[in-house]
Amino acid sequence: MTAPLPTLERLPRGALTLFRIRAILRMGIYGGLAFVVALGLSLAGNERWPYLLPCAVVLVLSVLTAWYPQRAHERWGWALREHDLIISHGVLLREVVSIPAGRIQHVDVHQGPIERSLGLARLQIYTAAGSGADGEIPGLTRETADALRERLVRREIDDVV
Repeated sequence: MTAPLPTLERLPRGALTLFRIRAILRMGIYGGLAFVVALGLSLAGNERWPYLLPCAVVLVLSVLTAWYPQRAHERWGWALREHDLIISHGVLLREVVSIPAGRIQHVDVHQGPIERSLGLARLQIYTAAGSGADGEIPGLTRETADALRERLVRREIDDVV
């Protein structure tokens, strides 16, 4: 039997804006790629249907862009407990990750240009077992990300001493 999840901290409202901007950028990139493929097919001799491809891609991505970011924002959450950090997320597949405080090697705070313009940051947690980040929380306010990083690093120091 598993213990119920604690009450999770939710991402700030600005994270929803970040998720929407990322979805719009993805739509532009994939729509542009579909247009390039359509142009290539058109130049290869297919004159009727190739330009339906980018229209279909943009239409499908527009529906996903309207639906997905809100659901993703609702599903992101995290909780810092005495011995671990819990991260929960996922729209179609829900993932709950528990990172034991004693296994955390280092914690980074990143800000891309969009995050910086919104005053947000992304927290990445690394453990000894992973080759990359073992946990990530996007869309935190910069102050929350710094405070959480400090608390996680402080725990790491306290566990070693």
